[in-house]
Amino acid sequence: MKHFYFIIFLLVPMQIFSWDLEKEKNGITVHTRVVEGSDFKEFRGKTKLKADLNTIIALLEDNPNYVTWFKDCKHAEAVKVLNTREKYIYIQNGAPWPVNDRDFVIHTIFSQDKNTGAVTYTIKPVANIVAEKKGIVRGTLKGFWKFAPVGDEIEVTYQILSDPGGSVPTSIANFVVVDIPYETLKKMKEKVTESKYINSPKHPDLILPPVPK
Repeated sequence: MKHFYFIIFLLVPMQIFSWDLEKEKNGITVHTRVVEGSDFKEFRGKTKLKADLNTIIALLEDNPNYVTWFKDCKHAEAVKVLNTREKYIYIQNGAPWPVNDRDFVIHTIFSQDKNTGAVTYTIKPVANIVAEKKGIVRGTLKGFWKFAPVGDEIEVTYQILSDPGGSVPTSIANFVVVDIPYETLKKMKEKVTESKYINSPKHPDLILPPVPK
């Protein structure tokens, strides 16, 4: 009987924090889950890209061009580059009326698994790097991008827990938590075909995996 209750104890947290499939379309899946201590759901978007690893890294490193493929992004720039692996990025997102625009300051850290070749950009919120702006609500982002070579494709994972700050209607919050990863990954598929990313110089810290035969 003790073993039975112990198994139930282990299963309950898994049920509470399990991922729920919200959308599956155009080769993109979006899952969400409830996170303890947060009023907002965490999202995880996944897809596969027919592109090489360096092309995708070049796209992600081009911060100002986020406005062309990140959902609702109105402005993005690297405000402080620490080294080739770490930087602080300022992002401003538009929001539907009557909600104020949001902005975020994040610390991104590049790392690569030497065994699998998978590249991860860890995303952490930071304070006191960019002053808050009148009429724009400061939020936080925490999560990661992961790019894992699988055969001749790259498996992309975009996982974020966001706190948009201020007051956001639940209906809007529940909509964007699915819409943002889906629309962003959909646009990403288009952007990696652009020649300026395909022909970009190799990232100095990137180890390119062997070309699949």
